[in-house]
Amino acid sequence: MSLAGYPFSREAALRVKETGYSLEGLLADPNPEPRLCRLARRRGLDRVLGAVLGEIPDGPAHPLAELFSYPLARVIVSCIDDDLLTRRYALAEAKLAGKKMAREDLADLILLARDLGADPQAGQGGIRLHFSDYLKAAARMKSPGWKLVNRSLEAGWVAVTGQELARILEERARERVQRGLPLKVPPEICDKLRMEISRVEEELSSRKAEERVDLGEVTEEAFPPCIRVVLAQVAAGKNQAHTARFALTTFLLAVGMDVDEVVAVFNKSPDFDEEKTRYQVEHIAGRGGTAYRPPSCATMATYGNCPGEDRLCRWVSHPLSYYERKVKKGGSG
Repeated sequence: MSLAGYPFSREAALRVKETGYSLEGLLADPNPEPRLCRLARRRGLDRVLGAVLGEIPDGPAHPLAELFSYPLARVIVSCIDDDLLTRRYALAEAKLAGKKMAREDLADLILLARDLGADPQAGQGGIRLHFSDYLKAAARMKSPGWKLVNRSLEAGWVAVTGQELARILEERARERVQRGLPLKVPPEICDKLRMEISRVEEELSSRKAEERVDLGEVTEEAFPPCIRVVLAQVAAGKNQAHTARFALTTFLLAVGMDVDEVVAVFNKSPDFDEEKTRYQVEHIAGRGGTAYRPPSCATMATYGNCPGEDRLCRWVSHPLSYYERKVKKGGSG
């Protein structure tokens, strides 16, 4: 297997270097390789736009253009220098790599793992990974099955399946892609990519608008009963169930509060830990690439977080719909 198909690999970086081409050369005007430059720029734009939209398209491409599209994409992301875009880009590259990994055999997965700094062992007893390598990736997995206490651990080695190894490598790929971003890019390089940058900024702005309820200043009087109750209990210093905290956090972020403001909401909780709370709020806000949406009214009821309906509740199915209607009515019922 050639690791050049994984653009974040050391082999891919070496292949780029061996071609003798430079980023500045590809963007020069006039360009000695106009077709290569055109294809690489188009694919680089596809990579970043795909990240904004949720998925980088995987299709046949000119081999050299594919190699160069990755550093070009990283430059585009760096010129824009937006935290959400950076996180989504790293996640999208990892997801694309994950699709490719699903088609690899075990020997090739192990080659990729070693490139990514892990050293899985395969034998008659199956696949095992040293617990230190396992924890670096599994720490971000939320399913209880990934917790080390729930794994088979023997002499420092954790048993994993081939599918689990691929998922771990996907997480390590995300970390490698995100490492070093944003790059320090000379302004003249960004200027040469202005068309691509403008296209991404337009799509990113549109996507952000879709993911946020933009109703001006946050109006607490318009909060639905479920959110008001949780907010009041948090303000009173009462501990809340994880589902209630999640619902409150996602709702406050969705209606326009920033991470600092949401973290401050929880500072009266008996177990308040600012660093831990900030990490959790940033994750929910999209630091890992996925911005979470508030749960629906049905989900709130399922987890016992609905204190009872008021008149407006009967006409909506989501807390954000309640808030939007209330704000448009000026906060009245």
